[in-house]
Amino acid sequence: MPFVRAARSSSPTALSPSGEPTVPPTLSAGLLLVVLIVAFEAMAVSTVLPRVAADLQGLSLYGWASSAFLLSSLFGAVFTGLLSDRRGLAVGATVSLVVFALGLLVAGLAPNMPAFVLGRLVQGLGAGGLGLLPFAVITSRYPEQARARMLAAVSSAWLIPALTGPLIASLIADAWSWRAVFWGLLPVLVLGAPLCVLPLRGAPQSSAHGGGGGAASLGSRRVLWPALGLSVASGALIEGLRRPDIWGLILIAVGLAGVALTSRSLFPAGLWQARRGLPAALAVRGLAAFALLGTNSFLPLALHELRGLTLTQAGGLLSIGGATWTLGSWVQAQLERRFGSQTRPARVRAGMLGVLSGLLLTTAGVLGGLPLWSAYVGWFVACLSMGIGYNSNSLFALATVDSEGQGAGELSGQLANIEVLMVALAAGAGGALIARATPLSTAFALAFAVTLVGAVLARLVAVRLQVRSAD
Repeated sequence: MPFVRAARSSSPTALSPSGEPTVPPTLSAGLLLVVLIVAFEAMAVSTVLPRVAADLQGLSLYGWASSAFLLSSLFGAVFTGLLSDRRGLAVGATVSLVVFALGLLVAGLAPNMPAFVLGRLVQGLGAGGLGLLPFAVITSRYPEQARARMLAAVSSAWLIPALTGPLIASLIADAWSWRAVFWGLLPVLVLGAPLCVLPLRGAPQSSAHGGGGGAASLGSRRVLWPALGLSVASGALIEGLRRPDIWGLILIAVGLAGVALTSRSLFPAGLWQARRGLPAALAVRGLAAFALLGTNSFLPLALHELRGLTLTQAGGLLSIGGATWTLGSWVQAQLERRFGSQTRPARVRAGMLGVLSGLLLTTAGVLGGLPLWSAYVGWFVACLSMGIGYNSNSLFALATVDSEGQGAGELSGQLANIEVLMVALAAGAGGALIARATPLSTAFALAFAVTLVGAVLARLVAVRLQVRSAD
């Protein structure tokens, strides 16, 4: 991604006696605070969205609350990368923080659902850049021996909100208001922003202004407009699904054509055909995210409306998912160490089968075909399997860097973008069904059916990874 490239073109401003770059203590603290804020917001919003939709009488725009954030974050990441190429990491980080804070304020003050969706869109623009900030800063400002420790700290900063964010958000919404979930992050952001930004001011500006980085900057400009086009086309497709009139059909057609056209500049050829190798790996990642994370976007609302669970109880289920996904990632790492890289395709296939089985059980538990406790068991199985299969698939994709001439930074961007795109489409499709289908039980049954189709396709496409690995 451009942000990473910009980081590699910059150099630290201070050296230790041994010649290694020194890191201001405030930078680490500020960076971790920013990561915590973005991670908490990402994990908390799904839990409080049912209350937001009820309070603002905006169930018809429920899916847009997630999709607007995701699609704008895709463009925000590329734009921030270009800005950082030209003006330096401090400027890129500052703009992202200000935009993210503005989005929090707009969402927290929203008088109606369209204004809330606008706030989410603004948040996404800032979050796109902030999501890449830790890796860019660690690459450019930390000595080699400190990078692994800082990356581990960043991972832990994401883990804590994944485990506690949904539950904390639901408790805050119960005790005060859903608006407090957004407002409460602003003071922490004000505290963390200077700690993170001020130490970055000494970094030189992008080499786009001199020496060696022109290719990186050119690459940023080359993907900027396709990224915007993909976001807009996907938004048109989602809105078309939501509308029951002739304009809906027009928007669907325009959106599909736009996604197909802009994808050519952002993803390798053969993605939508799941061609063997990297295209198939990207397709598996996107379809798996479509299935599980798409379900995650409307699962709390389904539990609340169909099963009568409180937000706190629904948030507890999402916390279980965060914990078991982490457990699955750990299991995958142990399997990788014991059995080696040649078993990755088999682990992906097993993981996708587990995701499908878990989602089937979750669906039956939520819709009432099985007891409610089966939804918890199913979500546990699905998230555990996701941790195993998703990470194994990522390793498979990264192994293609050398064999297919793919750059590591470019591949990282593709992995992130396909995930964001497919989750946005799943959330939008689910929201459209919730808005259009009646009764609500039928709408949720259709929404679950859509994400289950994604899980089936992920399992089918995973077979192609084994064929490629044997070549």
